[in-house]
Amino acid sequence: MNMSFVYAEDNVKESDRKWSIEGGVRYSLLTPGGKMGSVVNGETKYSNLSDLGLDSAEGAFGISLGGRYKRVRLFFAGQQSSFSGEGVTTEDIEKGGITIPAGTALDTTMDLGINSLVVTYNLIPGEHELGIGAGLMVMNFKVSYTAKNSGANITIDETTPMPLLAISGTARWQKFVFQGVIGGAAVNYDGNKVAYGSVDVTARYMFYQRQNKGGLVSLGYRYIPLKMDFSYENNAFKADIDFAGPYLGLRFAY
Repeated sequence: MNMSFVYAEDNVKESDRKWSIEGGVRYSLLTPGGKMGSVVNGETKYSNLSDLGLDSAEGAFGISLGGRYKRVRLFFAGQQSSFSGEGVTTEDIEKGGITIPAGTALDTTMDLGINSLVVTYNLIPGEHELGIGAGLMVMNFKVSYTAKNSGANITIDETTPMPLLAISGTARWQKFVFQGVIGGAAVNYDGNKVAYGSVDVTARYMFYQRQNKGGLVSLGYRYIPLKMDFSYENNAFKADIDFAGPYLGLRFAY
């Protein structure tokens, strides 16, 4: 996450400085896939996202911030993605005494919000870095099914904080910076289970450099597998889904 800037006046590399900060925005194009559904009478009944019309890529802006103090790195990222589609449920959907039968035409919306803060320690100092660390992620997942014929609605809306483990790596070549961050989290509370993963790889090109300031444009790819099992009074909601796609970003560093 840190670039090898060179001070014009004293030829000191940025990696020799005790601290640095950076921030930027990214535009992601994520495509969802997988399946989700209800547990009815002890049997899990899934509908594929493609049957619900939720398999198209949608774009969303996000923010990312970074910092460094000696060997300690800080990563923050936040993004809210929304998807909508028209389709037909292939299995019954049930919650709170409301049932939407299989074969019903639906309008479905799905929202995924992820905010994560990770701190890593750099095991390999210098121009190329490898770090391990931990952090906290807060995930908000919401899906709303609305039957077109009756207007019946079933909504799942859950916010889950999770501890997060991560590995980060950085390599530099001339004006390019290559970086990857792999993270994962899992929680089990009150009968609810959530497992989350994230693979984020990016290549950045430094288009502006002046003393210890820099600007970079980045092209990356992100993959997020997600498993959820939320229990309610008479049934449960389960999902085994993933989100994947490229992103374009702009970052500034000091």
